[in-house]
Amino acid sequence: MPTSDLPRDRAVLTMSPAARLAALVGIPALAVLGGLLLPVLARWLLDLSPGLPMRPVVRFVGAADRPWELAINAAIWLVVGIGGGSGLVSESAKVTLTRAEVRVDLPGRTRTVPRADIAAAFLDGRHLVLLDRESRHLVRDPLRVSGPVVARAFREYGYPWRDVDPYADRYRRWVPDTPELPAEANAVLAAREIALKKKARREVRDLREVVEKFGFAVRDEQDRQYWRPLVRS
Repeated sequence: MPTSDLPRDRAVLTMSPAARLAALVGIPALAVLGGLLLPVLARWLLDLSPGLPMRPVVRFVGAADRPWELAINAAIWLVVGIGGGSGLVSESAKVTLTRAEVRVDLPGRTRTVPRADIAAAFLDGRHLVLLDRESRHLVRDPLRVSGPVVARAFREYGYPWRDVDPYADRYRRWVPDTPELPAEANAVLAAREIALKKKARREVRDLREVVEKFGFAVRDEQDRQYWRPLVRS
């Protein structure tokens, strides 16, 4: 389970050792198990349905039954699982709260936000979001800590915690050449959609900041973008 350390002067929110172990060991183990079961499943599908789509691919997968083939298959899935588990751990932020500021640490990047700049704090799925008074994103980073733990810590340290995004009902799905947006914003969002599909996280973050300079906020659901006007104070 994720943990939160709450000493007198600060709260530290980060993925717990047990959760890290589950990601680094459990995910690779499940990947290997799934990889070993795939040939069995493929052979079962071939027997079940003569008209199976992509039959040559399924036949190729099901042909792996020799010990050395199974060993190679397991090794491939082990590498995939290790990469997935490591990525899960590395992308989760470490958040340190004091009554004066929030510090967010990610590999290669640290951001510190003064308490006075934060108008709203909430979780959007697995992302911690901090907004300023014009509803710009000060922080939008993955945080693999349970919601109640995060909410308790932010409230205890005097931050304006919200159970939901206060502007959620203002978002609209972006489509190319949205008429309500200026051409420049549409162009940036088009480039950002490509970055989303490529999973280029840094480029996605940077382009979100560019969109906000045009007066609009953007959030994502997988590779779909949703936008809304910023709130003018």
